[in-house]
Amino acid sequence: MWGSFVPAPGRIFFTDDPGNMALANDYGIVVSTSHHEPMQRASNEWKQSKNGAWDWVANKGNVVEFMREGVRRAGGNDTYFTLGMRGENDGPIQADDPIAVLREVFTVQRNILASFYGNETAARQIWTIYKEVATYYAAGLEPPEDVTLMFTDDNWGNVQKLPNAKELDRSGGIGMYYHFEYVGRPKSWKWQNCNNLPKIYKELFQAAQAGANRVWVFNVGDIKPVELPLNMAMDLAWNATRFDLDSLPDYLQSLAARDFSLEHSEVIASAWLAYSHLVGMRKFEMLEPTTYSITNYEEADRILGAWKALGDRVRAIEASLPQTHRDAFFHSSTYAAVAGYNYHAILIGQGKNRQYSFERRNSANAIAYDLIERFEYDHDLTIEYDAIADGKWRGIMSTPKFDMSTADWRPSSRDVMANLSFVQLRQDFDYAFGNLGIYVEQSRAPYLQGRICASINPSKPTKDGLSPVMRPMEPHGPAFRWIDLFHRGDHRRPIRWSISVPEPWINVSQVSGEVSGSKPEERVHISINWELVPATYNQTVQLRVFYGPPAHFDDVHLPVINIRAPKDFAGFPEVDGIISIEAPHYQRSSLTQDTGRNIGFRVMPRLASRSESGSVALRPYQAAIESESDSKASWLEYDIFILGNATRPAVNATIYINGALDTRADKPMLCSLSLQNESKPANDFFKILGTPEKAGDTLPEWNAEVANGVWTRTLQLGSLSPGKHILRWQVNSPEVYLEKIVLATQGRLPETSLGPPETSRL
Repeated sequence: MWGSFVPAPGRIFFTDDPGNMALANDYGIVVSTSHHEPMQRASNEWKQSKNGAWDWVANKGNVVEFMREGVRRAGGNDTYFTLGMRGENDGPIQADDPIAVLREVFTVQRNILASFYGNETAARQIWTIYKEVATYYAAGLEPPEDVTLMFTDDNWGNVQKLPNAKELDRSGGIGMYYHFEYVGRPKSWKWQNCNNLPKIYKELFQAAQAGANRVWVFNVGDIKPVELPLNMAMDLAWNATRFDLDSLPDYLQSLAARDFSLEHSEVIASAWLAYSHLVGMRKFEMLEPTTYSITNYEEADRILGAWKALGDRVRAIEASLPQTHRDAFFHSSTYAAVAGYNYHAILIGQGKNRQYSFERRNSANAIAYDLIERFEYDHDLTIEYDAIADGKWRGIMSTPKFDMSTADWRPSSRDVMANLSFVQLRQDFDYAFGNLGIYVEQSRAPYLQGRICASINPSKPTKDGLSPVMRPMEPHGPAFRWIDLFHRGDHRRPIRWSISVPEPWINVSQVSGEVSGSKPEERVHISINWELVPATYNQTVQLRVFYGPPAHFDDVHLPVINIRAPKDFAGFPEVDGIISIEAPHYQRSSLTQDTGRNIGFRVMPRLASRSESGSVALRPYQAAIESESDSKASWLEYDIFILGNATRPAVNATIYINGALDTRADKPMLCSLSLQNESKPANDFFKILGTPEKAGDTLPEWNAEVANGVWTRTLQLGSLSPGKHILRWQVNSPEVYLEKIVLATQGRLPETSLGPPETSRL
């Protein structure tokens, strides 16, 4: 156990109650200190001591005596002594040659231990290779071989290094320091649990497989919100083979039965997994109004809908539990889901409020007022949390989380909600365009109409970028598209509208209606009866929208493309210029084609944030690590189909890889996505991650991309002719987990956080 070192000045485990060490020893708790607090001394003790600067070079005498007292006080209690040191306030050592300083520190610390224990190896010791210390280790700094080396994650759940054969031979062994919350760059995340359980399993499973199993330390911050991931991690620490990704639901069900009710255990475990999946997409404090797209693929609405469904589900579960269990369930589950939904509703609502204001929608105002209520409701939830069980956990959820932006890593000191927009409800829109706005998916037309010059913009029907042009309707595409008809004028005057449909095979959910002050917008769904559409039909039809008073009209342009893949094709046809494939949905595998192979790709269920079906990775893990040649010879194949008669001249592919780091310096993660049986050469294997400026240092792309939880990499596939093609996926390591592949066949992908949802799979 590492006692907390914040705030400063603050509580001190060793001196707040001098009996703490002995009591911990009686319970079998091994006490140590954090990576920057050596020799069983708390940093707050130094701050209270008035012994000068925490500086080995300038104040060595006082620093040494301070360390010596820690060893004396530890006595015969079960202890792990932290070696080394960092600079003031958990920062780097300020010295011309930090490596030389640390070599001297090791020597002095070992001598102190020998003076108390009779031998420098008699007491257990650890050295944590954290932040800049990793560059010192990579440069050759190394403590004696009986010292346990503590490798670490990057503070965001990605293990930075796993042991090689030489390191595994150390008698001190290898440990792991892993974060379930963090204060630091690129943004602190500490409000409540935002840990993805399959991701934790992956990283700790790999650590155990690689032999980093002597000591595991978890940074939990306020322990209450992270009880579930901590429970899982502690069970893995005790027995790393107790469960795997396939049996994770069963494991969670056993916890739910233990803590709540066997009768409700399945639905509780399912809710926990749903929460884990949602927070895996992005941590709360890294969410911005623009994170999820308001305009593309209904991304923001899909995410918000999933959060709302989860919030409703846990409220229902709580109500069904015995009264004696409800407080615990609220603390562990209800608050997290309901507050998580409300948080997303506020941030996504801010994005929608801004978008709607640009479009001059009257509904922008209703959203703004709703956000003010939700902001207050967030604090109401905190008060509810504080009051339960006579305030037993008061203050745990009081951490501010709403901030002005994510640009500053420091935590918010007080919740703030900014930048709400309002339109003038009693004012009409420009007369030439009228008071009814028309929005179709992925359209910028209403946005552009928000700023117009009537003297140069023709009014009706609108032209060019001012026109509402729908995404194509195709047999392999979505079953329906939609149109938003919204009030953007004086809210006191209702607007009646109607739609003229030019073809009998076009189905419209509503052909007339009214928008008003109380109902500022209506959504109309469009579908196609494909059995009635002429074969190979490929035209744009106009749905004319009439509205008033005063009388206006505009045309909605709907491309209808009745082109299909052959009936015997199985795979992914092109849809609206993209092909989006969830990695587990492959057509062929080297493992099934060659039954004599041992190494091959397997589905990793639930381990994904950009896929609903999980990811794929090589297994068995150890065999794949040991044989890079067999790993690279393994493959998955995905069949795709380019529709129509035109060659796609410049197709690019974006791959989504579950967050990970190069844990082995001699084996960086490589991958290849190539076209099979083509006249062009296959793509070579390429490095997924960049190279740090200094060995052991942070990746150049880390700060900008780590919060995404995935690495996205785009490569050129060149031109693709109409017809069937085969994509082949290969990697060199079992630590590469592919979530999704997206091909852009007709230009750039629309901007999203999660990428397009999976397209049609035949």
